[in-house]
Amino acid sequence: MSLWARALVLFVGIATLMATAGMPTAPAFQKSQAKKDKDAAASTIEVYQAKDGWRFRIKSAEGKTLAIASSGQKTKEDCLKIVEMLQTTIAQAKVDIIPTDKEKEKQKDKDPDKKDKGTDKNPSK
Repeated sequence: MSLWARALVLFVGIATLMATAGMPTAPAFQKSQAKKDKDAAASTIEVYQAKDGWRFRIKSAEGKTLAIASSGQKTKEDCLKIVEMLQTTIAQAKVDIIPTDKEKEKQKDKDPDKKDKGTDKNPSK
């Protein structure tokens, strides 16, 4: 009886190996992987020479300019260093939304403790 059990386990193991080796990837996984590959290669950073030196611009997949360098660099290598630094910084950065003056005023009106203290013009009182 143990001989039959071993043979059955061996048969199931070999069948499983053969089935997984020849099984194609699921279509949904292939689509999601293709989309990730497309998104990863979609945006580009272009380095080019302008009148004031080397600059870069970041473009979306649709070809729209998302960001440009504020000033030109003397050498292409300097520009590439800045691009590399930006890539590292952006990958690790958090988004910090700075409130407008109107939003700050609204916040002060809602929270009287945050209003400016010591603005009394007559300090003798």
